[in-house]
Amino acid sequence: MFPIALDLAKIPILLIGEGEALEKRRAQLIEYGATRINICHASEGWHPAIEDNNIVMVAGLARTESEKISAAARTAGKLVNVEDMNDLCDFYFTANVKRGDLLIAVSTGGASPTLSRRIRDYIANKFGEEWKERTEEIKNFRLSLKTKNKTTAEVLQESEKFLTEKGWLQ
Repeated sequence: MFPIALDLAKIPILLIGEGEALEKRRAQLIEYGATRINICHASEGWHPAIEDNNIVMVAGLARTESEKISAAARTAGKLVNVEDMNDLCDFYFTANVKRGDLLIAVSTGGASPTLSRRIRDYIANKFGEEWKERTEEIKNFRLSLKTKNKTTAEVLQESEKFLTEKGWLQ
């Protein structure tokens, strides 16, 4: 697995499913900034909608229907995630700790979501709400360096010095 962070505001997502699982996934996508969510219920004509979206997500459907959707999405060259059916997925969701712009993601590649959640909870206790302000502070520090036309190497060096002086990670 290759960990990446996606800007969901820029990516059209097709969400196909039913019931509580569909609504839960929709709420998660909105929480993480998705603005281009197209929802189809399994009984609706989802096949044409695959072409207009970059990512296809399936939630709350039986395996046979999920397999059909996954196959159609892959044929169209789309990334696919099917809830709780790892063999049908191109990517998995991570267990996250979010503090403002700070996002710490934990994954077991689908092997054990329970382990991912437990590790996430452990990390969440180590990185409290104060990290929202700390992340904003270092962000502003970096921006000030960039406005002074510092090179990338200089920004990195000054950021390291900033963190050491703050002692946040001691």
